[in-house]
Amino acid sequence: MDEIFPELQYFFKSGLHQKSVYALLKEAPTPEAIASMHMTHLAHFLKVNSHGRFDKKMAQQLRVLAQKSIGASDSSLSIQVTHTIQQIELLDSQLERVEAEMTEIMKFNDSVIMTIPGIGYINGGMILGEIGDIHHFSSLNKLLAYADLDPSVYQSGNFQAKKTRMSKRGSKVLRYALVNAAHNVVKSNAAFKTYYDAKMAEGRTHYNALGHCAGKLVRIIWKMMTDNLEFNLE
Repeated sequence: MDEIFPELQYFFKSGLHQKSVYALLKEAPTPEAIASMHMTHLAHFLKVNSHGRFDKKMAQQLRVLAQKSIGASDSSLSIQVTHTIQQIELLDSQLERVEAEMTEIMKFNDSVIMTIPGIGYINGGMILGEIGDIHHFSSLNKLLAYADLDPSVYQSGNFQAKKTRMSKRGSKVLRYALVNAAHNVVKSNAAFKTYYDAKMAEGRTHYNALGHCAGKLVRIIWKMMTDNLEFNLE
């Protein structure tokens, strides 16, 4: 698109990667094709495929943009655009099926970690899928290490670094899922929010503070899965 219609990526506030834009580019993959569309058809097409977000005024602006585009006129590029969109849509549909299956599996398993506020079926599925049987980890520290969340703390006398680094020797997938989950739990649970704020007050970065929250979350998950306990930080 940088070659065929470079202005388009700045026209839509949410960018190119949305279903309404994909639909437009499959029907009219070049500026010339968009510029030649009848205004009534273009306006209706955008309105229907955007569920009313794009109106006639936007359609008019888009057609003017297409008429003035400096993009290259190349049929091979337009074919690449439509083929790429089809590939993205195929991958999206496959991802949706996988996520639907994960959701059903998580509902069937009814894991105690699903009682943690902010953890959804997909994130919970990633966490459980990476941890597996909690009893495979003989200690909490081994689970923390596997999750890439055991801090490598550098100390000198009474000094403790504010920007504590996290080791990188375990499961990147588990670490990603836990940090993402921690982000949601901070927004959903007062105790985690207080802990996050305390870390930020120490001068840590947002991501570093989330890493510590994820470590706290691992400790809770360890206890919950080991003793089959529901979430409770009252």
